[in-house]
Amino acid sequence: MASEQQMKNPLLVGRAIRAQLEHEVPKDLPLERDFREDSDYTITDHVQELHKTLSKDPRTLELITALVSHLHAFARETQLTHAEWTKAVKFLTRAGKESTDYKNEFVLLSDCMGLSALVDEINHPKPPGCTDGCEPGPFYTEDAPTLPSGSSLAKPGTTGESMCFIGTVKNLKGEGIKDATVDVWQADGDGVYDIQYPDREEPNDRGKILANPDGTFSYRGILPTAYPIPSDGPTGELLHALGRHPHRAAHIHFTVKAPGYDDLTTALYPSHSPFLGTDPVFATKKSLICQLTEERDPKRWAELGFKEGEVRGGRVWVWKYDFVLPTVEQVEELKRERAKKSKL
Repeated sequence: MASEQQMKNPLLVGRAIRAQLEHEVPKDLPLERDFREDSDYTITDHVQELHKTLSKDPRTLELITALVSHLHAFARETQLTHAEWTKAVKFLTRAGKESTDYKNEFVLLSDCMGLSALVDEINHPKPPGCTDGCEPGPFYTEDAPTLPSGSSLAKPGTTGESMCFIGTVKNLKGEGIKDATVDVWQADGDGVYDIQYPDREEPNDRGKILANPDGTFSYRGILPTAYPIPSDGPTGELLHALGRHPHRAAHIHFTVKAPGYDDLTTALYPSHSPFLGTDPVFATKKSLICQLTEERDPKRWAELGFKEGEVRGGRVWVWKYDFVLPTVEQVEELKRERAKKSKL
């Protein structure tokens, strides 16, 4: 175990380390025993013991201890080869280099391995009867306009067939929730989000809807279609190697908020869409799949708020759904129960 004097000795320590010692002197430990696989003291034991001795933050220690334990167990279980390890390192290096503001390969990888969905379920547990959640995805923006119920979210000329969404925000008692806000964003009829168009000047196919005092709300818009997640990088190659595709079912994103209730971020899917059972990011759930109806009566279009000449395709798709939110306290109680079970 080296003393501070030894650490600063130019005969023992190079210039780079000596420069760092001006800011912080690390704690050194003696090497008291060798670690060896198939012995009673392995590299896993050594790493964990070192972290336990030196780490100052309990949560960081808890996370890294579990991570090291599972990583080492994975290597032993699969008998990981040097070639496979090298390939994995190159894969992760590419994921970092090829990430951009609009395509984060590490987020895509987390999504496609189901980790993002798992983290969401852990952090937002739902009592029975509540609407299931999912991750918001990469296309959310902060610039959506705040609009009253009944507004149109689609700008004139937006590609796609006309749609009317009718919903309610309720609690577990079936009561409408007051002061709810419904943040909506989606792709258009070509499966393209507004921010993917290079000539975007203002938000389109998105808005923050102020629900009525009884929790009801509606808006007019465009029926979304299916689209692929970015597949031109390492995550796309991994999907291909696994026999999977990058295509997401058609969907609409929602974030629903109300005072005293747990925020809900979710997405809804029309039952006619392909790829519902093979969603690459594992966000589809049967409870979020909706049966839409077609309205072909022009008189009914007017009742839904469409102006003359606004409806395209000779029909309006009518989409209905009731969102059910738990209170903050109900969610916190579920988290406490899960925490107790995880300690057993």
